[in-house]
Amino acid sequence: MPEGPEIFLAARRVHEAVAEQPSTVKLLCPTIAAKARSLRGVPIKRVHARSKAMLTEFANGIVLYSHNQLYGEWMVHAAGEPLLKKQVRLIITTAQHQTALYSATDFAWLRAGKEEEHPYIAKLGPEVLSSEVSPIQIAHRLAQFPRRFIADALLDQHVLAGLGNYLRADILLVAKINPLRKISSLSPQELMRIARACKLLTQRSIQRQGVVCPWAQYTAARKSGADYEAARFYAFDREGAPCWECSTPIARITHSGRGLFFCPACQAS
Repeated sequence: MPEGPEIFLAARRVHEAVAEQPSTVKLLCPTIAAKARSLRGVPIKRVHARSKAMLTEFANGIVLYSHNQLYGEWMVHAAGEPLLKKQVRLIITTAQHQTALYSATDFAWLRAGKEEEHPYIAKLGPEVLSSEVSPIQIAHRLAQFPRRFIADALLDQHVLAGLGNYLRADILLVAKINPLRKISSLSPQELMRIARACKLLTQRSIQRQGVVCPWAQYTAARKSGADYEAARFYAFDREGAPCWECSTPIARITHSGRGLFFCPACQAS
């Protein structure tokens, strides 16, 4: 499932392609098609992300909530470019672009200013990607869940919004924290290391199109033949590969049904 930075980047691309300009919206999914008449000729005011959901706000105050889940994907095509051979849920056409949402199934119609009433949004914790959320706030938020494993807390959107499996693994390696520690065992200094890593890696992922490891390591790995997915992480999906910090092989365990990657040396405690 795409994580917060990927949804943020997708929202930015869609916003740049469709906002504040004449557009035509085709709603091809039956669950949202009833609003088609209400949106005829109405420009899109903005498109933005909330955790792993996207909100498309129209100038008349109607907001489309969509969540990609596992298979949904927003794509911006040039005008006249053929769409992909996937299930198309909606198409936004402007003079220069066709923006399509593929395969998503989770939709809702909301009113501007009432987005927080949607069940998914209402349960979100502080948005790690938000410039208004500081490392201190993240550390304080984590401390409110002392009985949780830190690995579980970082995946829970109610605790912190916008993180997922790859960010969890890499955040904890950068912070040098064992993923199976309870939050109650973490010192204030350790919580701040995690909080700073949350901000650093989410911002880096946005700035570098998903690359979260140091740029020197990434470019060296690519030059040696590694593909984008194999080169861009500190720990995630790198089982058996040498840790960028100490060269110890990255380990993988299954925890709460998910793969969990870490460095046994850097994250021994």
